Amino acid sequence: MKRKLFSVRRAGTALSLLTVALMFAPLSAALAQAFPVKAVRIIVPAEPGGGLDIPARSLAQGLAQRFGQPVFVENVIGAAQQLGVNALVKAAPDGYTVLYGGSTPITIAGNFDPKPPYDARTDLIGVAVVARNPRLIVVSPDVKANTLAEFFTLARQQPGKFFYGSPGIGHSFHLLTELLSTQAGIKMTHVPYKGSAPANRGMLGGEVQFLIQSPEAVAPFLRAGKMRALATLDHTRLEALPEVPTLSQAGARNLDFEEGWHGLYAPVKTPREVLAVIEREVMGLVKTPDFAAKLKSMNFVPVGSGMADIARRLETEFRVWPEVVKASNIQVSRE
Repeated sequence: MKRKLFSVRRAGTALSLLTVALMFAPLSAALAQAFPVKAVRIIVPAEPGGGLDIPARSLAQGLAQRFGQPVFVENVIGAAQQLGVNALVKAAPDGYTVLYGGSTPITIAGNFDPKPPYDARTDLIGVAVVARNPRLIVVSPDVKANTLAEFFTLARQQPGKFFYGSPGIGHSFHLLTELLSTQAGIKMTHVPYKGSAPANRGMLGGEVQFLIQSPEAVAPFLRAGKMRALATLDHTRLEALPEVPTLSQAGARNLDFEEGWHGLYAPVKTPREVLAVIEREVMGLVKTPDFAAKLKSMNFVPVGSGMADIARRLETEFRVWPEVVKASNIQVSRE
């Protein structure tokens, strides 16, 4: 009899749980349908007016129209972009705070000391890839080389003579230069700066002769003849600079992964239904002709892919960058 009573109680409990589940099942869908009901904040972990900030503001403007709610950009600057990422992971995981950024503070920062105050693998999630930001190899006009092959020949003949700049130790431009130098069998001296703009000033002032930069950061100097572009790290020539060859066309080895892209990220505990809304709207916006044309006008390549693609890209970089740091024997302390 007790056994029968116990069975009835278990059945009643299961029925109650099923009833509760059925009652709350629509809430997830309702949450997604309602989102957003207030302003959305996009954190940009870099200075206003830079290569991250400009496309992020265009994205905010476009999403505001699609969401029917204000979308604003907040620049959270410092610690090699880590302050911005840390602000994201500490934000409420409700979809109302996201981050627009590149991979440096996410897939690279953990290889250096001091370690970031977050674990990028577990504290955040990629929502969408917005655009690719192609890279250019530029040299000072004083360098007696008109092609990348000629530069590599000069550098091999005069080891240590040439100096290269980067936006800082551990930045992707730093690691990319070390990767290319290793592949080419050359040795240059690294001069780290605090950002891309100071690195540009370093070349203009004669402190460095070699830079990897984004096209929008050096376009004015290329037009003025104050820098010379030798190659793009993209697999195809850039629409805005069709005369600049790719790495393979310049006689070097292409990168075996696609570096230089911007993504949108959220705290990892953000409801998947909300993430799906953001993913859908970002992908839809990037694929509109007007927004794609706007990105191209800023020397970006529209992508507009979702969570599966950004997860794949992140996993590749989590594998590649530690290998580059180790192979190049880069000092792993920023102190």
